[in-house]
Amino acid sequence: MRCRRCDNEFVFTAAQQRQAFEVRKAYIWQQRTLCEKCWQQRLALTGELRQPQSRWRAQRASLKNDIAALRRWRELLQQLPGYGCRQDVAQIAMLERLLGAEHRRNTEAG
Repeated sequence: MRCRRCDNEFVFTAAQQRQAFEVRKAYIWQQRTLCEKCWQQRLALTGELRQPQSRWRAQRASLKNDIAALRRWRELLQQLPGYGCRQDVAQIAMLERLLGAEHRRNTEAG
């Protein structure tokens, strides 16, 4: 197989197939599109995305003012399509609005 991200060839081993289909219960017609290295990077990316999303649910008011965290969150979301995930247009638009509002406040204050 060929990785859709890095274009390197890889083998989807029997052990990996067993893990995917018997343990994780992936649909049998799904095909592996990422090599092991890119797959691990995708898992790390989605794991890192959980932190700002859970922080948003718990501390929305304070996170709205944390520009560095909002920018990092947007950056993580923008990386997802490179790993075969759908782009979360709604969350990116929300972050763009928040960052734009903060930019306007800073421009008016300074």
